[in-house]
Amino acid sequence: MTASKLSTAQLERNLRSFIIFRLFYSARFYYPVFTVLFLDYGLTLEQFAILNIVWALTIVLAEVPSGALADIVGRKRLVVFAAIMMVLELSLIVFSPIGASSLLFPLFLANRICSGLSEAAASGADEALAYDSLKALGREDDWSRILQRTTQVVSIGFFITMILGAFAYDPNIVNGLLAAIDSQWQLSNNLIIRLPVILTLITSFIVLVTALGFHDIDVEGDESSDSQKPSEKSLLDPFRKIVVAGKWTINHRFVLFVILAALALDSVGRQFVVLASEYYRVIDIPVSWFGFIGAGMSLVGIVNAIFSRYLVTNHSPLFNFLTLSSLLMAGLIGLGFAIPYYGVIFAVGAFAMMGMVQFQSSYYINKEVDSVHRATVLSFKGLALNLGLGFASLLYTGYVALLRTQQEGIVPEAELRDVIFLDALRGFPIYFLGLFLIVLLLGRALIKPLSAVLSKR
Repeated sequence: MTASKLSTAQLERNLRSFIIFRLFYSARFYYPVFTVLFLDYGLTLEQFAILNIVWALTIVLAEVPSGALADIVGRKRLVVFAAIMMVLELSLIVFSPIGASSLLFPLFLANRICSGLSEAAASGADEALAYDSLKALGREDDWSRILQRTTQVVSIGFFITMILGAFAYDPNIVNGLLAAIDSQWQLSNNLIIRLPVILTLITSFIVLVTALGFHDIDVEGDESSDSQKPSEKSLLDPFRKIVVAGKWTINHRFVLFVILAALALDSVGRQFVVLASEYYRVIDIPVSWFGFIGAGMSLVGIVNAIFSRYLVTNHSPLFNFLTLSSLLMAGLIGLGFAIPYYGVIFAVGAFAMMGMVQFQSSYYINKEVDSVHRATVLSFKGLALNLGLGFASLLYTGYVALLRTQQEGIVPEAELRDVIFLDALRGFPIYFLGLFLIVLLLGRALIKPLSAVLSKR
């Protein structure tokens, strides 16, 4: 349905549904115990590593085609598909056997594929639908406010799920609360292992209902491929769409600069976040506090949203890139000192970076891109961020292997793990500095005139 055929109430509902969708899609109660949960089901560390690789590859392969498909068949269909995949991925774990079973790994493998497809389908489609609804209402300038509100709501939801998810995985807390109600009420350990996933499965049905409540908007463009009748569509259309949107992105150098800047900032910040629990252990923080720290980091998102909105509405893109780069670099340098307990303060920079990069890149790309390409170009950004993280992970793995060969036999075995971890962590500022200089040089060479990044947009 075209935007002109949708009522104001329907368009407003899209905006509310966007916030609710993001809230419950991100509210995953198993996040604070993610690795432990997989291992407690009976998987080995090697299997866990394989599953994460499969998940990342699925997102990379499906990210851009799903964005192009959203621009062709409608954003709502992709959002609904993402919700269905979320229900399926969680159902596979809820009903998976615990312990030695030939079904365990195949079920978790299917879970990771469904999760990757869900992430790829949701990426860009929900955002494009929300922005086009705002555009149809003639309120594009409110996009920064919508992003701020969404980030704050998601941060509060993430805080709650981190705390409740950690508590739900503790048999002493769960059975203690049940015994306070009735001394006969007790849950088995196997059921408690599933409990965070069961809670997330419940929220996945809320996600599905919310997705079904969206009102789709037909985008209008000047491409003949987009003006075809549904019967004339072919399976090649998504790939033609990718080529057209790719050319558009290359010709709009400012958007390309935003994507590259987001890649540089996000890849380094997310690489540390993946390793955060090991850093907390090294700086002597008790494991029991990990969930609270994660919840606290989510609340930082509320402040980040306010700060990000101030930056995009009052300063130039280059100023904002330099500001975020300075914050990340300061955090990375501080992390290298590994100060007991207080070193957690420097982790805030890396955690904050992901939210601020998402906010600012979304703001700039949606303001620049045509509606007909919106979901596809947003999927380019998602693909770039995932490729950036993958490249950073490969470099980190190789560097750790090099450090191990250099220090084995020199450093006592009991200290080797921590020494290698800290030495690798101290290489992060150097890596980011290299990315930072590359982005500046590419920006200087690609963007003409420079006023595109020097003036407020």
